[in-house]
Amino acid sequence: MRKLIIGLASLLLVAACSKASKETKADEAAPAPAANATAAPGAATPATAAPEDTGPPISGTYTANGKAANLTSISAHADEPFSGKPVTMIVFTSQDHSSNPKPDFDATFGRLGDAIVVKVHPDGSIIGTEIVHSGMKREGAVSWIGTLKMEDFRTGGGQISGHLTSGGPHEVFDDQIAVDLKFHTAAPK
Repeated sequence: MRKLIIGLASLLLVAACSKASKETKADEAAPAPAANATAAPGAATPATAAPEDTGPPISGTYTANGKAANLTSISAHADEPFSGKPVTMIVFTSQDHSSNPKPDFDATFGRLGDAIVVKVHPDGSIIGTEIVHSGMKREGAVSWIGTLKMEDFRTGGGQISGHLTSGGPHEVFDDQIAVDLKFHTAAPK
C-alpha cells in the first residue's frame, strides 16, 4: 500500500509540474537564442548542432547506496509544454521499453526495473526527474529536483544526446544516489 501511495504521489507531482499555464501566450515565450550565440562551458547547445551518435545509446553509471543499475533502454518523447516552452521527456530503463506506449508511466511504477525519467526544455534545463532504483531503501519512484544537471545537450539530424549528471553522490531521502550518464537516441517526432 505504501508503494502505491508513494507512486501515486510522485505521479501527481509530475502531472502538476508538467502542466503549462493556460494564460501563457505565444508572444510571452522567451525569444530563441541567436544563431551565433556562444554557450558557456558545460551549457546546453542550441538545437542547431547535430549530436554525435557513436557508441552505445547509454553509457556511464547510475547507483543507489553503491548498487549499480544497468540501464539499457532509452527513448525520447514530446511532453506537455511547461512555461510556454516545449518539453522533451527522456526515459532510461533497465528493461526494454521500445514497444511500450507509456514507458514513463511504467518506469515510474517500477515495472521496467531501475529507471530515470527526466523532462527537459530545448536548452537542456531540467524541469523534473523521477528516479527508481532497486538499491534504494524505499520502493517506488522518487522525485529528484535541483541536483541533476544536463550538460552538452544537443538535438539535430533526428537525434538527441547529452550528459546527465549529479556531479557525484547526493543524499536523496536517506539514500546515496549518483548519476553520470552519456546518451543518444532518436529525437521525438
